[in-house]
Amino acid sequence: MSRWLALISFLALFPFTYAMGDKVPFTSKGFASLKGKNMCTLEGEFPKELGVFLDLHKKHAVHYRERDGVIVVFLLSRPTLRCGVVDAVLDLTPLIRPGESPEFKCYTSHEGGTTWGKWGRVIGLADNQRGTNRFVKARLAWRVNIRDKRFEEIRGEKVECDTTGYAD
Repeated sequence: MSRWLALISFLALFPFTYAMGDKVPFTSKGFASLKGKNMCTLEGEFPKELGVFLDLHKKHAVHYRERDGVIVVFLLSRPTLRCGVVDAVLDLTPLIRPGESPEFKCYTSHEGGTTWGKWGRVIGLADNQRGTNRFVKARLAWRVNIRDKRFEEIRGEKVECDTTGYAD
């Protein structure tokens, strides 16, 4: 009987133990260790974050988090509104310039787009001059490769971004 009680106690408390487990620091080394793990193991709160689903079945998403000058974009599988399994990490901290922000409604002549089903396929760093420009050219951009689970830098192609809000 005591074995059953111990097993039931373990099963009841295991999810809480996992949720309260080791937190991953919001640093470059911490990001690298997140591949294959849940993004919600990142320690702390994130005053700036945004995510968009990449498909209608909501099996993949890109999610951006920012805190203390550190800016990172994650490619997630099995996403929820704020969590998901990390497939790839793009640390924008050393790349971003003052006034720029990560944009998820970017496109080339043949991929990405500004409609809901195409958001997040191409992401870019762009400066919309404090909200005065809706469409801007991305200074740097990446293709989101779900199959190979990575961000691929786009070079030699014009990438435009729509910097308006996100509502589906």
